Amino acid sequence: MATVFVIQNQHGHFLGKQQQWVDGRDRRQLYRSVHHDEVVNAIFELSSKDIWLRASALECELDNSNQPQVEAGPAILSETDTVNDDPITPSDDTADSRPEQGC
Repeated sequence: MATVFVIQNQHGHFLGKQQQWVDGRDRRQLYRSVHHDEVVNAIFELSSKDIWLRASALECELDNSNQPQVEAGPAILSETDTVNDDPITPSDDTADSRPEQGC
């Protein structure tokens, strides 16, 4: 069976063909390459734009529809989605307790 390489970040999301992170439920949207060096170059370019990115190349087998066999990652929250409806507001007694740093 044929294999391809896909890119997965530290959150379990996959790089899509449009250079956006997707959860992998629609495997047709995934960026893929049969060449490992192309994927490594793509990871290098992505990580040069985002220093906090921790991505890796995953080798995946193709299914009968020529789509990579990956397990869908966690859902991606948009900026308008909220995890908790309660806003976090610091109270007066929970002020920043970090020590001041001198010059």
